[in-house]
Amino acid sequence: MSQTYTVITGASSGIGQAFAYKMASEGRNIIINGRNKKRLNETKKQAKELGAGQVLAYTADLVTSDEAEKFAQYCFDKGQIENFVHCLGFGDFSAISDQAYSQIAKLTHTNLLLTMFLSKRFAAGMLDQDTEANNITLIASVAGLIQTPKSAVYAASKAGVHAFANGLRQDLWSTKIKVTCILPGPVDTAFFDIADKDGSYFENVQSFATTPEIVADKMATAIERGQFEVIVPFYYDIMNRLMRLAPSLAYRLIHMTYEKGQFRD
Repeated sequence: MSQTYTVITGASSGIGQAFAYKMASEGRNIIINGRNKKRLNETKKQAKELGAGQVLAYTADLVTSDEAEKFAQYCFDKGQIENFVHCLGFGDFSAISDQAYSQIAKLTHTNLLLTMFLSKRFAAGMLDQDTEANNITLIASVAGLIQTPKSAVYAASKAGVHAFANGLRQDLWSTKIKVTCILPGPVDTAFFDIADKDGSYFENVQSFATTPEIVADKMATAIERGQFEVIVPFYYDIMNRLMRLAPSLAYRLIHMTYEKGQFRD
């Protein structure tokens, strides 16, 4: 009898790593992916210590369609895929006037196009399996709902993920596959070491940040309950609803607050 796995991309750090640990603590079999072999093996080791069943580590940069396809095929060759949780992402928080075309293309490709391709591939594979229920979970961002300075391209890519998740859910509505979209606010991880090299963006939003462990817990609950989407932390959901009432005023206040640095601790 073949094993059943939860597949997690971006598992060498941040939300993906925290979710891998969450699944491990529940005794799940997991397939984890990341670019950094050393960090991914550390995740694998810790996951085993936490009580995971089988832990398979697949080191690769999935940015090309060939590598993404090889990864998907590897996963389905190993057994039944119950959940596909796509945590891989890329950020660059700088003014669009300072971003080269190559950087814009990288953000869009990594965050959106790759998400689309992998979701399509895993959905097709799941439909061919003899499983009763499946889930695809995608990580969007509060930035796709509430935009701040220095986030234009990143926000657009994550808004695309949110929209894609909603459309994918419609396409899979009558199937066994449920689609969950997670929209976290700023998360205090190594993500910002690359995305925000001078630290100015995170400094302005740090007081609103959450932890990867909190996000991972919310993700696990959302998957179990079959929730469509979850905004983490909850106060961003409230903020988003309020902003819809007076968007012009809200964005003026966001810009003024950001410029004055009043998001800081």
